[in-house]
Amino acid sequence: MSDVTSAAGQALAVAPHFEASAAPLRVEPLGRGHIHVTFHAIYADSDRDLVLQQLNEHVFPDLEAVMGNIAAVTGHLRRRGGGVRGTLELVAATGGELLVRDSMGAAWRAFRFVAGTRSYDAVPNDDVARAAAHAFGSFAAALADLDPGGLAVPIPHFHDLSARLGQLREAAGTNSVGRLEEVTAECDAILGLGDTIGGALARGGASRLPRRVVHNDCKVNNLLFDEATGEPLCVVDLDTVMPGPVLVDFGELVRTAACDAAEGELDLSRVVYSPSRFEALADGYLAGVGPVLTPSERTLLWAGPPWMALENAARFLADHLGGDRYFRAGDNRARARAQLRLAEQLWEARDALRSALR
Repeated sequence: MSDVTSAAGQALAVAPHFEASAAPLRVEPLGRGHIHVTFHAIYADSDRDLVLQQLNEHVFPDLEAVMGNIAAVTGHLRRRGGGVRGTLELVAATGGELLVRDSMGAAWRAFRFVAGTRSYDAVPNDDVARAAAHAFGSFAAALADLDPGGLAVPIPHFHDLSARLGQLREAAGTNSVGRLEEVTAECDAILGLGDTIGGALARGGASRLPRRVVHNDCKVNNLLFDEATGEPLCVVDLDTVMPGPVLVDFGELVRTAACDAAEGELDLSRVVYSPSRFEALADGYLAGVGPVLTPSERTLLWAGPPWMALENAARFLADHLGGDRYFRAGDNRARARAQLRLAEQLWEARDALRSALR
């Protein structure tokens, strides 16, 4: 029996804990996420449909902190009634708890299924990029009056360039699976550019920027779009919502949407940053976030994209050197090389990035 088949059986078993009034007709795998195992629980009355997720406690060891943050953010958005048009709806179990353990001890949670939506794994054009950026900017604006001090930090140093470079140096020093010799050039290039970008962030006062409630994983595939209108409807995948600088959200959005090449593209000639796509993302994000950002945040916003590309290159290469324990799907060396190339391009284009944001 496959892991997915086994999890599907557990999903059917835990569904009544979240929706006691009826049993699902069936459950189907949903999405292509690599962290959790996700199912769509389908009911005769479609208004009861659920998204059921078996949660990965290796990646998120403090699930109570994760769920508390999600409850705080979604509750705030619903009370505020602003921001993006839809908000994820957590479904509590019949006893009021947000997590349920199955017979094997795995933790499950539930959201109300959002019907009539689609997502994009790749951004098809600048119009979709602009709309997505506007939605993420609106998301940031809607959370601007939620105290970040009230949220937990489930993954310390999640977006910490210095810490990520330190992990890469440690992985290179340990060389636990004997791969260092084949990636020495990539390792040296990442560490060198990392020090350069880190210096620019320090000179720009990144450590003094306001801490806000940020998504920390602002990819376009973490948005649901209305199938009928094409408009962004709902920000999803809130596991990494926690306090942080707004630079990381804008930077991750640009890293994943301003280049049409795959994250682990083997042909580096295809890893090309698109100035027009960046301008669409900048226009949309600034329009969505409105007057919320401080002058210091706006001035340093350009640094988010090269930071996020380089940080991810460091993470991918550290995982490659450590035997692919975190990012288990795909070629982490290829990912590191592609993200390094993108970081180099974004750093080289820093004056153009500043200009577009002005």
